[in-house]
Amino acid sequence: MKMQNETNGTEVSPKFRKRKWVLRVAAGSAVVVAMAAGSVALFSDTKTSSTNSFDAGTVSVGLGSTSTTCTIDLLMPDDSSAGFGSGSQSKSTCTYAVKYTGTVDAWLAADVLVETGTPSLYTGTSNGLQYKVKVAGGPTLMNGTTFTSETGSSTGVTAGSAVSNILLSSDPAVEGDELEFNIDYLLPRLAPNTLQGGSATITITFHAVQSANQPLGGCVAGRQCNAITWY
Repeated sequence: MKMQNETNGTEVSPKFRKRKWVLRVAAGSAVVVAMAAGSVALFSDTKTSSTNSFDAGTVSVGLGSTSTTCTIDLLMPDDSSAGFGSGSQSKSTCTYAVKYTGTVDAWLAADVLVETGTPSLYTGTSNGLQYKVKVAGGPTLMNGTTFTSETGSSTGVTAGSAVSNILLSSDPAVEGDELEFNIDYLLPRLAPNTLQGGSATITITFHAVQSANQPLGGCVAGRQCNAITWY
């Protein structure tokens, strides 16, 4: 049996029409396969980690103030404090307790500043006021009129010019560590008469800096240390 073509009225054999229908089905099947392949490519998944926290540590020295001043006056020749080791040793030692209150390990240092009145008791010589500044059970920061430089040499302390960054310990301080500082003094027996009515002050400023990523290098406790960055 013959059938007419719907578009132009010509007759087509049933066999050709069937083949045409089969081709359409094949084309449609190809489209379905392509869509399925596209779906596979969009498969996805996500994972979320737990919350990660980053908290900075603190570096702080507990004094109420980071600077403490000891004022010495009304001294007579041969007067000295209890811990000086010579002279009358009848005067009181200036003592300060310092506590490290930071949460991360830190290097501790001190700055020493001697200042004078008019006239000045501190002359920088053996006849003027002498100081001994020590960490109890630790190093000496100032001995008489000198300090120890980074290279180990004895260097004079000049009035009005601070000696900075004297290392207090070769071990980092941890939270809660306490240090006691003693300032002893002597006005020598041979102090000249021109020093009558004179005065002087000494100020010790304590500071700390993180020890992490800050090696000491060749620094030694009791000496000036500039191998690390203090601020």
